[in-house]
Amino acid sequence: MRWIQELARRRGYELVPIDRAAREQLRRGQRSYRELLISQALVLEIGEISLRESRFLARLVRELDVPGPIVEIGTLFGWSTRVMLCAKAPERELISVDDYSWNPLGLAPDVHHQITSRILADGKELGLRQLRVDKADFYSTWSGPPPALVFADAMHTYEDTKADIVWAQRAGAHVVCGHDYEAEWPGVIRAVDECGGPKELVETLWVL
Repeated sequence: MRWIQELARRRGYELVPIDRAAREQLRRGQRSYRELLISQALVLEIGEISLRESRFLARLVRELDVPGPIVEIGTLFGWSTRVMLCAKAPERELISVDDYSWNPLGLAPDVHHQITSRILADGKELGLRQLRVDKADFYSTWSGPPPALVFADAMHTYEDTKADIVWAQRAGAHVVCGHDYEAEWPGVIRAVDECGGPKELVETLWVL
């Protein structure tokens, strides 16, 4: 698959994955491919948090009463990052961690990183430190103070989610929360439940 993507890029094209429902809409002529791409780019139904989840996450951030940074594991296009930037105290640092190796639009990592950096460009004035780094490398080199909050929303396997929670707890995080506690991601459910289960759950956004 990678060689096909590379060949397409050399010829000036970008391959973009679409789900079964979208393929059916194209087959029936219900929407054009251009409309489909615009819809995917604007709506971002995959990977981002809902408005109710956003309000819950903002509440968790506003109620922080301990020092330390906020650490976001998995940034994607920065929706949750912006929510936390709006809710946090100006002096509190927010560190976003992502290697930009995956996105639902099938964008190349460099393009994905450039787009997200533009979306979050004004966040630097509000205490954002946007890191392009593998989370395992970030964990192994962390030497900062205990985070006030860790928001885990990267890879959703059991092993990845458990590693995120274990690091957050070892780092002394006051609040550990994350996304996608739902049947579609059984690994997230298993990892969260093994660590005590959700103390609060709004839609799929959990907090230990």
